[in-house]
Amino acid sequence: MSILEKIPTLVTVAVLVGIFAGLKRHSQSARLQLWMVAWFLIFAHFVAQLLEPATGQASAFLLALDLGSLQASAVVFVVSVSAVVEDRFKRNWMLLALGIPSVVYAILTCFDLQVRWPYVLCLVACFVGGLSCHYWAKKKPSLYVDALTLVGTAIAYWAVTAALRGSYDEGMTALLGLGFALPGIFVCRNYGRTSPGVVTVVGGFLCWGAVFPVAMLLEKFFPNLNVPAELWNTPKMFVAFGMILAVVEDKSESIERMQRKERAMNHQLERFSAITSRLLSGAMADLPYDEIASAITEASNFRTAAIELDNAGHGLRVAGSSGLSPSAFAELQEKAPHWTTDNIKEFCSRGRRIGNNSFLLSQHEATKYGPVKSQLAYDPNPNWNTGDELLIPLCSARGAYLGCIALDDPREADAVNAQELARIELLAADLAVALELKSLQNQLVRSEKLAALGQLVAGVAHELNNPLTSVMGYGELLSEEIPAGPSRQRLDKLVNEGRRMKKIVENLLRFSRQSAVDRQSVDLAPVLQEVLALREYYVHTRGLEVAVDIHPGLPRVAVDEDQFKQILLNLVNNAIDAVEEGGEPKRITVRAFPRGNRAILEVEDSGPGFADVNRAFDPFYTTKPVGKGTGLGLSICYGIIKEHAGEIRVENIKPCGARVTVELPLRETVPTEIAIAAHMA
Repeated sequence: MSILEKIPTLVTVAVLVGIFAGLKRHSQSARLQLWMVAWFLIFAHFVAQLLEPATGQASAFLLALDLGSLQASAVVFVVSVSAVVEDRFKRNWMLLALGIPSVVYAILTCFDLQVRWPYVLCLVACFVGGLSCHYWAKKKPSLYVDALTLVGTAIAYWAVTAALRGSYDEGMTALLGLGFALPGIFVCRNYGRTSPGVVTVVGGFLCWGAVFPVAMLLEKFFPNLNVPAELWNTPKMFVAFGMILAVVEDKSESIERMQRKERAMNHQLERFSAITSRLLSGAMADLPYDEIASAITEASNFRTAAIELDNAGHGLRVAGSSGLSPSAFAELQEKAPHWTTDNIKEFCSRGRRIGNNSFLLSQHEATKYGPVKSQLAYDPNPNWNTGDELLIPLCSARGAYLGCIALDDPREADAVNAQELARIELLAADLAVALELKSLQNQLVRSEKLAALGQLVAGVAHELNNPLTSVMGYGELLSEEIPAGPSRQRLDKLVNEGRRMKKIVENLLRFSRQSAVDRQSVDLAPVLQEVLALREYYVHTRGLEVAVDIHPGLPRVAVDEDQFKQILLNLVNNAIDAVEEGGEPKRITVRAFPRGNRAILEVEDSGPGFADVNRAFDPFYTTKPVGKGTGLGLSICYGIIKEHAGEIRVENIKPCGARVTVELPLRETVPTEIAIAAHMA
C-alpha cells in the first residue's frame, strides 16, 4: 500500500483527534479525555504505518511504535468504558495493570525476542490483572462476570500454551482481539440504552476485535487471499463516528434531564410555597401535616416522609406521614411515644450534616434509636446506603427542639445532597415558625382567659372577704366563751374552715392582682436554699431525696425576691406532693444554670407526672385530693413569671416524673429604667 493511499486514513484520524480534543474542552469527563488519548495513539499507529516502507522489511522500532500504539489504545478504550472510569485511583491502576504487560508483549514480538518466559510472564500478568480489575469493579458475582471470566480464562490458556510452544502471534491476536472487543461489551453493559450512537459503537468495537482473529485465520487457511487494507480499517471509522454520535446523544439527554429537573423544581416550589403561605397566615386551626408530608414525597427525591412532634412531654407523636405502608405506619405510631426531643438532639449531634439543617446516620449508628426499617436496598455509595436515616429537626427561634421531619427511601441515592434538601429545609423552618406561632397564640388565649378570670375573681373575692372576716371574728369570740366539749370542737372546726376559706380568698386576690413588680438584683442560690430550708424537716421525716445542683458561676437575676420565693415554694410543694403519690425512688432535683442571657431553673420529680400538661396552668385545675389543693399554684407562678418577662414550661419525662422549667432574665438584661430604679431603692 503506497503512502498516498495511507494519507486519507491518517488525515481522517487526525481530524477525529481534533474533534475529541474540542469536545474535551467543553466537558471534564474522564471518559472523553481517555477517548482523546486513545485516538491519538491510533493516530501514532497510522503515522508508524505511513513511515513503513511499501516493500521490504520495516525496522523494529517502527513496528514497535505501530503495534505498541495500537495495543495501548486498546487498553485505554477498555478503561474508558469500564465501570471505574470516574474513579481516578482505580482508573490509573487498571491502566497500569493492563497497559504495561500488554504493550511490553507487543514490543517483544516486534523485536523478535526468542525467549519464552518474558512472553508467558506478560500474558499471565495481563490476564490476571484484567480479571482482578474486573472483580474489583463489580465486587458481586453474577452470570455476566462469570461468563467473562470463563471466556477470558479460555483465551488466556490458548495464548499461554502457544507461547510455551514458541509461537507468539496467538498472544498478540488474543490481546488485540480482547482489547477491542471488550469495549463493545462494556458499552453495551454500562450505557443502558439502545440509541444509534451506542449501537454503532458496540458494533464497531466488536467488529474491530474480530479483525485480528479473522486475519489470523485467513492468513493460515487462505494465505494468497488479498484483502484491501481499508476494509480492516472500516470498524475504526464506525467506532469513531459512533462515539461522536454518542457524545451528542449524551448532551441531548443531559439537556432533557435538566429540563425535567427544572420542571420538577418548579412544581416543588409551587407546592411548598402554597403550603408556606398557609402556614404563616395563621388562618388554620390545625396545621396540614399530612399535606406537608405528601408534598415532600410527591415533589422531592424521597418516597417516604414522616412529621414527628413533641407530645407535651409524652414522647413524640406522628403528626403526619406519606409513603408509609400500613404496617410501617403502625410500627412508627407504636415507637414514636418512646422517642423524645432529646433523642432528636442527640441524633443531630451524632449525624453527618448534609445540608444546613439535615443530618444523616448510618444503619449501624441509627440502630440505637430502633427506627422503622426500610425494605429497600441500595448499592454502596457515598450519599445513601441501605438502612440510613435522615432527619431535619424542627427548632424554635430559641433553639428548642419541637420535633423533626424524617425522610427515607430516596428514588436516586446520588441525589441525596445539600441542594436537594435545601428546599425541604426551608419548608421545615416555616413549619417550625408556624408551630411556634401556634404556641404563642395558645399562650395569648391563656393570658386573655386568665386576665378575664382575674377580673371576675377579684370582684367575688372582695365581696366574700368582708362577711368571711365577720364570721371568723365572731367564731373566735364564741370559742372563748364556750367551755371545752363537743360544742367547742364543732366551733373550732367551723373557725378552721373559715381560715381555709380566707386563704382561698387571699390566693384569689393574689391571682388577680396586677401591681407593679419591684425587680431587684437577686442571687438565686441563697434564695433557693432558704426556701428548701422551710421544707427541710418535712422532707427529712418523709424520707424524700432532694438534690440541688446550682451552677457556681450563675449570675444574679432581676426579680421581685418575695414573689420569687413564692414561685419556688409552690414548685417545691408540688414536687413533694407528686413524689409522695408515686413509687420509689422519691427524688426531687433542683437545678439552676445560665443559658445565654437567661437563668434557667428546673424542678424535677420522680412522681407520676402531669395528667394533662396542656391544662397545668389553668386556674382551679388540680388532680390533688379535695382539701389539699386549690389549683391556683401554677397559675399564680405563670402570672408572676410573665410579669418578670420570663417563661415557664412543664413536661413529663421518661420513664416517670415531671419537670418544670423557669426562664428568667439575668441582671444585665433588665431594662435601663428598671435597673436605675432598683439602684436608687
